[in-house]
Amino acid sequence: ILAMLRKSYATARLGGQARVWLTRSFSSTSTPASSSTASPPVSVGDELSHQEAASVAVEKVGLSKASDIVFRGTMEEDIQGGARHAPMVSRLWSNVPVHVRESFKAPARLEDSPKPAAPLLVDSVISGLKQLAVRSGMGPSHWNSDVGRPYYGGRIELAPYKKGQTAAFNYPSILVPRELAHRFPLDMYVDPVFQTSDAAQRIRMRGFTLFPRLQHKTTLLLIFSGQPLSGLWTGLRQWLDVVGEDFKELPNTQVFKLHCEEGWFNRRTHQLTKFQLRRQVDESEIWSTFVYRGAWKWEYEHALHLYNKDLPVVLLLDAVGYIRWHAVGLPTDEATQIFRSLAKRLAHEKRNFT
Repeated sequence: ILAMLRKSYATARLGGQARVWLTRSFSSTSTPASSSTASPPVSVGDELSHQEAASVAVEKVGLSKASDIVFRGTMEEDIQGGARHAPMVSRLWSNVPVHVRESFKAPARLEDSPKPAAPLLVDSVISGLKQLAVRSGMGPSHWNSDVGRPYYGGRIELAPYKKGQTAAFNYPSILVPRELAHRFPLDMYVDPVFQTSDAAQRIRMRGFTLFPRLQHKTTLLLIFSGQPLSGLWTGLRQWLDVVGEDFKELPNTQVFKLHCEEGWFNRRTHQLTKFQLRRQVDESEIWSTFVYRGAWKWEYEHALHLYNKDLPVVLLLDAVGYIRWHAVGLPTDEATQIFRSLAKRLAHEKRNFT
């Protein structure tokens, strides 16, 4: 018995597998009468072979990686998988300060959103003159940004708007009939984000009307102004994360992004805007991301719902260029659910040119 204990102690540093094997062999040889299948005496050669196997098994175990974490289902079913890392993840998340965690959430009101840069003096003066003209009765009512925008003569109910809200509003719960829908402007010229110094490729940088590109396909058009909540990686990204993949799976669809800004100076510096956007979009989106640099018309503002530059605009157009659904603001559960159902219906709608 003492000899077996010495052997067990000598091999204790070889790993768990060797210790378990020697313990089982010791129990089987010390009580031969207790079992009819007692193990034979262990020879020195057998001990060395098992020791070498255990050392090789220990050497083969490498360092664990993040890619080794595999989630299989619920916590009860995945207790041996990625779920075993849940306590560590919760401890790491608890170390994140509260104000940082709050910054991950989309603001519910414009007052809580990040403040953009101060507007240019020229744009401020023009905006002030428009407001003064409206108050004195010398200017049209649509110059006042606080005035409600009636659509479709009140025949279609739209989601209400409360001053300062960022959640989606002004969207219908049905597809707007074509006889009431606004057609995308025929004379709206846009420039692609693509830019090059190659003289042979310069013709591809020229502006063109967007309306022909909207034909024969159901189009999801996302309009942004570059404000904190109306940017490629803020408002537009939230919409695309929620409904983008489902929309692309529908037959004969396309997704366009359009930068529109009312400021005179912003539209005159469109080359700089294209320079910045080209470095933010993926290579595959260079020909589907555009910049508008033409004159700001009230017809454009009304048809494309460009009355709030602080929030993104989502437009759903049919195969002949009519705006059949629209929303302004950040996505909500109700707005995204309505969009999915109506987009599927519009993508399978029988083509009608009347």
